[in-house]
Amino acid sequence: MFGLQLHPAVVHYPIALGVVGAAALLAYAIVRREWMRWFGPILLTLALAGSGVAYFTGESSQDGAERAGVPMEAISRHEETAVWSIGVLALATLLGWASSASRRGVWMAAPIAVAAAALTLWSAHLGGRLVFVYGAGHVPESAAQSETQPRIGNEGVGEKP
Repeated sequence: MFGLQLHPAVVHYPIALGVVGAAALLAYAIVRREWMRWFGPILLTLALAGSGVAYFTGESSQDGAERAGVPMEAISRHEETAVWSIGVLALATLLGWASSASRRGVWMAAPIAVAAAALTLWSAHLGGRLVFVYGAGHVPESAAQSETQPRIGNEGVGEKP
């Protein structure tokens, strides 16, 4: 979008919010304090919204990863895991709201939220492998060199090197 790689900036929000939301639901299931009742569902809702944004920004980053030479199998595995984690997160969010409103069923919502957090973390691990093992998001050396080459003509007049 607009030449910006938003996926790396966006993905960290659903990861953090999903894990903390699952922990909040689990804590509410164990402790059952009234002031903890809404933390889990709110955080999981924000994680779900962020996951949608992360998915679509990841789709827009896929072409760049393919051009960088990342194997399509690794990209597909990351994407498939992300779709599963979004689905389980959606279920956990729905159950979190239902159990918080009725104050029952939190023992069903909490394990599913923990599973959603685990799937999200696994998807994040696979995405990290795309970057650190296969070089997705890496700026090609030729592009980096073209930005450091001196400018010819009047474009660089008055600018410090």
